[in-house]
Amino acid sequence: MKTDWRKVPTFGVHMGEPSVIRPSAYGVVADDCGQLAIVRSPRGVFLPGGGIDAGETPEEAVKREMIAECGLIVQPGTWRVQAIQFVYSEPERTHFEKRCTFIESAGAGHNSSGLEPDHELIRVRPEVATQMLSHQSHCWAVECWRKHLKELNDAASI
Repeated sequence: MKTDWRKVPTFGVHMGEPSVIRPSAYGVVADDCGQLAIVRSPRGVFLPGGGIDAGETPEEAVKREMIAECGLIVQPGTWRVQAIQFVYSEPERTHFEKRCTFIESAGAGHNSSGLEPDHELIRVRPEVATQMLSHQSHCWAVECWRKHLKELNDAASI
């Protein structure tokens, strides 16, 4: 199903400058203790993920980026939300309209062979993650995921 990006939540400030559209995908991955995987890099703190390469699906991008950024092998699930995050990249001197797909994923192992050296995996409670994450869209996605889990738990207790 094709996304109508005009109808998704938008975060950040569009400065009126031309923006490069950048499809992106991020994993929402909790461990057995309910702690989320987040990544600290020189540019900030984010959910693991990044740009979707040409011909790649959001699920494939999440799998690739999870290994590269934090050494986690994941299996993407079916829960997902989408949002736009406007950002300016100082190193690239470019404004980006990041069309983000956030996908709940389950950890399936480790592979640290190709880790990016300037990325650090951190595991924190979801409520702490929302205080640490650099992009508003990532905070919003975590809150949506928490609401989803609560709805599942409420339905299971009926």
